Amino acid sequence: MDSEASQQAKALSRPVASPDGAYVASLLGSRLQIRATCSLSIVRSIPLPSTLNVKNPPLVRWSPVHSNSSGALRVLLADETNVRVWDLGDKQWSAKINNGSGGMGKIVNVEFGHSADEILVFSDFAARVTVWSLASGRSVEIKDPKFKDSRSFGYKPGDGIFALLSRPGPQDTLTLHAPNTYFVLKTVALSSVDAQGLSWSPDGKWLAIWDTPSMGLRIFLYTADGHLYRTYSGEDDGPMRGLGIKSISWSPKSDFLAVGGYDSRVTLLGTRTFSPTVFLDHTPLVQLAGGDVWQEQVPATSKRDYTVAAQPISAPVVPAPASEPLSKVGISVVSFSGDGTLVATRDDSMPTCVWIWDLARLAARTVLIQHAPVKSLSWHPNIPNLLLVHCAQEDPVVYLWDAAESRPRIVRTPFKKSNGKMEAAWLAGSIQRKPALLFGDLHGFITLWPYGKDTILKFDRSDSRPGTPGSANDSEDSLYNILTGRTPVPALEDSTNYDELEESGDSVGLEDTFHGKGQMQEALGDSECF
Repeated sequence: MDSEASQQAKALSRPVASPDGAYVASLLGSRLQIRATCSLSIVRSIPLPSTLNVKNPPLVRWSPVHSNSSGALRVLLADETNVRVWDLGDKQWSAKINNGSGGMGKIVNVEFGHSADEILVFSDFAARVTVWSLASGRSVEIKDPKFKDSRSFGYKPGDGIFALLSRPGPQDTLTLHAPNTYFVLKTVALSSVDAQGLSWSPDGKWLAIWDTPSMGLRIFLYTADGHLYRTYSGEDDGPMRGLGIKSISWSPKSDFLAVGGYDSRVTLLGTRTFSPTVFLDHTPLVQLAGGDVWQEQVPATSKRDYTVAAQPISAPVVPAPASEPLSKVGISVVSFSGDGTLVATRDDSMPTCVWIWDLARLAARTVLIQHAPVKSLSWHPNIPNLLLVHCAQEDPVVYLWDAAESRPRIVRTPFKKSNGKMEAAWLAGSIQRKPALLFGDLHGFITLWPYGKDTILKFDRSDSRPGTPGSANDSEDSLYNILTGRTPVPALEDSTNYDELEESGDSVGLEDTFHGKGQMQEALGDSECF
């Protein structure tokens, strides 16, 4: 089936899709634009203050979507000194968090917490992470997070207990915090030399913390209440132990913990005892017991295509440079399919190869040898066994592998490359809907349907604004979103011309007000949320 694509949208930042896949946020001029992913028509254009430095693109984040959320869908924009938050369902609501005097350093990262009412603000120099409540205006400061990103923290699936990896002194520390209040429930002194991150299992029963590669393969498994269950240090098999851990990934059903090492091996640990179940070795000479090796061909006079390669075949190997030997070796990508039956991997020493393993047979099912290095591997969030392969190359193409199809597929997009490295990412959606993805670079993007769009009845209206039912370019997804409760019924009486606002590029000062269920009465000191 032929692919379909939306019109190309302009931007000054990479597009960020909402967790439900209904909207995409990006910067253009002095505005934060919210677009409907089905057509990329503007549904909201938010003016930004003239003091915002758009040359250094601010952070854009969406609030999470899960059963414990209040149901609000919010988006934030953060620079070095301020965090601004808007609610898509309430245009009168906004919030602002100011870094105050900046005595603890500039803002280096901002994330939503366990709900749309919580904001995590990371300060420079790993000085602190501040948890702000948008409902009460209060904040909780936690000192010395080890990293500024998700390697340092994680929310336990289910009850939302907050785990934080910190280093207040010469020793790594794990702290568990109560939901909402962030009171410390437990503090654990870790025996790691230099912990590299933590990760909750999807069922919330286990917490994994892994050590620096220089200490060999060492991973610490904790129970949900912070008790050490086991330390796995690899098998006594000589040089195959390698340098240590480069990546880890939990299976969706929490029955496996995959550990990617610097030795071109993935170790699958069964979560009953955290002992090795199988080793997945990536060898330069590819010989599969059952399955095909597909090699991409790029002729000078014809389009790209896949051909079945004769086995055994030698995969292209990139020698590691002396200056950065570790950056070019090891398993950096381990990605489980949605149903946990398949896992896709990439060994950095063979950057053009995609290994797809069948966990029922505990063996490689197929190998894709691409023409260009593989940038990312991602399974569709709602359609099991559909893999997106994106490569670092000039041509605007993406690659799809489906377990139900006989051969991989190459999809050429109509995207007109502007200036920047292209990215591709799935959009979340119902399993009943055809898959869609965002494709673009720093200056523009499109929505792509590799198998065509769904056919949905349209409203017979032509006078509604873009992004609402009845508009000629956006009726399908907007109607679907309203009928399924993903989008509130729009205010059709709003006659604002967002297309004119987009072209004008005018900057309007942001009104620093907070409209909510109650007024905040307490002064917030150097920081403010109002």
